[in-house]
Amino acid sequence: MKRSACSFESAPRCPGGILTRRDFLKHAIVTAAALPTLRTPALAAAATKSVPRPPRALTAISLCRRYELAAVRRALGNAFDELGDVRRLVKNQHVTVKTNLVNTSGEDVAGVPLWLTVTVHPVVAQALGSLLVDYGARQVVFCDQLPFRSLEADAFAGYGFKLSEFNRLMKGRVRFENTRNRGRHSGYALVKVPGGGELASAWEVNRSYVDTDVLVSLAKLKSHVSGGVTGGMKNLFGIPPSSLYGDDLEKEPDENAVGYRNKAMHNCTHQPLTSVRSFTGKSVEGDHGFNVPRFIVDLAAAFPIDLVVIDGISAIQTAEGWWLGSMVSVTRPGLLLAGRNAVCTDAVAAAVMGFDPDAPDRTWPFVNGTNYLALARRRGLGENRISEIEIAGMDLATARFEYQPTYRRVAA
Repeated sequence: MKRSACSFESAPRCPGGILTRRDFLKHAIVTAAALPTLRTPALAAAATKSVPRPPRALTAISLCRRYELAAVRRALGNAFDELGDVRRLVKNQHVTVKTNLVNTSGEDVAGVPLWLTVTVHPVVAQALGSLLVDYGARQVVFCDQLPFRSLEADAFAGYGFKLSEFNRLMKGRVRFENTRNRGRHSGYALVKVPGGGELASAWEVNRSYVDTDVLVSLAKLKSHVSGGVTGGMKNLFGIPPSSLYGDDLEKEPDENAVGYRNKAMHNCTHQPLTSVRSFTGKSVEGDHGFNVPRFIVDLAAAFPIDLVVIDGISAIQTAEGWWLGSMVSVTRPGLLLAGRNAVCTDAVAAAVMGFDPDAPDRTWPFVNGTNYLALARRRGLGENRISEIEIAGMDLATARFEYQPTYRRVAA
C-alpha cells in the first residue's frame, strides 16, 4: 500500500489496461530534490500537445428525502450498483475519504445545524463507510483539514462525527485523521501536478492522501462564490495543510498552524512555505475567481479521485458557507449523487442545480471567474458537457432542483 518516492520524467503509460491509482501515484510522488527536473522544455512542449477525448463515466442520481441511515444506505447502495464496479474498486483495499467539513464546527445557518447546510451529514458518511466495509474494504479513513490543534477523533465531534458510532457500523475498521499538518507521519508527500499545472506544479501534503489504494471525495451539493459550484473536485481544496499553506504562518512552516489558506490559494498574496517552490507564479493577486478554479483543477490532476459521493439531501444555496451571512439560504433537494469520474459527477451536480456545466467563464454559475469544469475537460480530466455524459437512476429532468446562483462579487 505504501509508495516510495521516485522521479518522474514523462506521463505514466498504461499499454493494454487502465492506469490504476497505485500506478498513477507511484509516478506522481516525487522527492524535493527531483522536483526541479520536472520543469523542463520537453515537458512544457508535451503539455501543449492536443488533449485526447476526455474520459466519461456513468453518474448515478438517487432520491433520498431524509437522513435516516437505512434510507441513505439503500439509496447509496442502489447508486453504487448502477455504477457497477464500486465493490471491485474497494475490496481488500485501504480507502481514504476526503470529507467536506470546512473550517469550523462552531457555527450554523440561522439556527440550522451545519450538517444540514454546509458540511457533509454524518449519516451519509456512516452509510458510505458501512457500505465500503461490507464490500470488503480493509480500512476506511475519514480525513479533512480541521482548524483544531487535536489530530485525534475529538476534532471531528463538533461536525457530528462520533468515532464510536462509526466503528459500531464499520466493524472497527474506521479511523479519523485531521490532516492540517503531517500528523502521525514522519514527513510530507510531495506530489507532482501532471503537465506542470495551471498555478501549482506540485503539492506537499499529509501522506494520508497518497498512502492509500482508493481516494473517495465525499462532498456537499452547494454553490460557491469563487468556483461556481462545490462538488467532488472543489472538496480537494482541503488537502493542502495549514502547516505549509495557512494564513497564520509567518516565515517558517508551523506544525501548530490551524489557519485557512486565503493568502496562498485565494488572493495569492504569498507563496506557501513548502520544501521547494511549487507554485508557478501565474496567479492573479486578489482575483479569487481566476485563482480558485485553477487550483481546483491542479488538485484534481495531482490527486485522482476514484469515487465521488455528493450529499444533496439538505444544503445551502447562493454561496458555500455561513460566513457569507444573509446571502445564503437552506434548500432541500433530497438527492444523493455518485460517480467514478469527478468531472462528470460535478457536471451532473451543476445540472441538477439548474446550471449549465459548460457555461462560459464569468457567467452563472461561474459568474465570478473561470468555469473549472470546462478547464478540467480541456486538461483531459473528464467530460463536463451533459450531452456527452450518461446518467443512471433518476433522470436529470426529474432530479433538477434549481438553486439560486451565487452573487456577483464586485471588486472593492
